[in-house]
Amino acid sequence: MDESLSFESFFEGAKKAAHKAMDDHGRPEYDEFALHAGVAVERLAKATLVSKNPIYIAEIRNADMLLHLGGHLQLDEDKIRTVGAKDAIARLRKIGVLQADTQLDLLIEMRNGAAHAAPASAQAKGMISPLARTIETLLDDLGKPLEAFWERWTEAVKADVNEQEDEIFRDVQLRITQARHAFEDRFVGLPAEVKEGALSAPQPRQEEWFAQPMEFKKDGVVVMKTSGGSCPSCGGQGLLTFERIEQTGDKVTYNANGFGCYLCTFEVSGPDEMAAFRKAYTPIASKHRADLVQPPED
Repeated sequence: MDESLSFESFFEGAKKAAHKAMDDHGRPEYDEFALHAGVAVERLAKATLVSKNPIYIAEIRNADMLLHLGGHLQLDEDKIRTVGAKDAIARLRKIGVLQADTQLDLLIEMRNGAAHAAPASAQAKGMISPLARTIETLLDDLGKPLEAFWERWTEAVKADVNEQEDEIFRDVQLRITQARHAFEDRFVGLPAEVKEGALSAPQPRQEEWFAQPMEFKKDGVVVMKTSGGSCPSCGGQGLLTFERIEQTGDKVTYNANGFGCYLCTFEVSGPDEMAAFRKAYTPIASKHRADLVQPPED
């Protein structure tokens, strides 16, 4: 049988496409993510079918393909046709490997649309969960460990399918991992001191010195404070912002409302994302409380 139709070929193709999808999502290029995510599901679905019987990937209407996959007929490469993503998934559902999943169906529709017309980016962004969930199910059926497939994305994928955590927390965890990998990829093949130099170098503009506390006033009143903080993605110095929320008697309270890192571009904003950020990354929480309570300004 053609080597391109082997289990190993489909499995490695699925793995490569899945890693591309995660990189796309982190850039963020959600249209490309939808395309690569759909390809990953399709190829792993075919790998699963091949592991049970090679003829399961044949197009029903193509009798020659059945004979080719059975090893009794040799076809030219340009005449080889295998089942599409929707049919591969449907066959796996019929034999009980996969269950009905409207989100997975939507991902496959987006994949098909991405090849011809751009899908809605907002919808594509949320398709990580059906991708991760489907791949985990197929790997379980194949007896393959999650780590062997996802490698450096393993923990992020595990977190994304953890339904015990809310969506914002899962999203922040994923973005931390995406920013870390994007940062590390910039230094592949370079001496270690290049990366260390980037982490220890001063800010590119003096007015953006993140490690130095700053205050911003409006009509003479401090409305925001900033302070440096270690970035969970790259380990460099990022900027924490604190927004003034109230003054009670002789005390002024500032609430942490954002964090950003110029080195790896990781950022979170708003109280909900900051709460998830503190939960996902305890060092930042121990160094900078959710609220700063200080005496009022003179």
